[in-house]
Amino acid sequence: MPTFNLTEQHLTLLRAAYVGWWDCEFGAPAIDCKRPYGNSDVYRDIAELLEFPNWDEDEREYSSVEKQTMRRLHEETATALQIVLGTGEMRVGRYTCKPYTREWRLVEEGPTS
Repeated sequence: MPTFNLTEQHLTLLRAAYVGWWDCEFGAPAIDCKRPYGNSDVYRDIAELLEFPNWDEDEREYSSVEKQTMRRLHEETATALQIVLGTGEMRVGRYTCKPYTREWRLVEEGPTS
């Protein structure tokens, strides 16, 4: 069964997401893919939101490990959003999903690593 650890970092990113209307076909709400958190410097936005060390330094270069971590968290917001929408709650914890469904359920509440 698929599992996912929904963290406060995921929720922080979702709360900051810029949602608009994507006027394609029938239309649908969508997170701005160019500026998901407000600016086109996505790494800087994520670093600021998640309070990475030294995020506010001018011309800050992030290490490959930092970039990889930020990219992973950003990509995981897709699953995090599915969980939030499916459960109707923004609750940190470990979730499982029935195979081939989007039916996520909380199995362990609280901070996860």
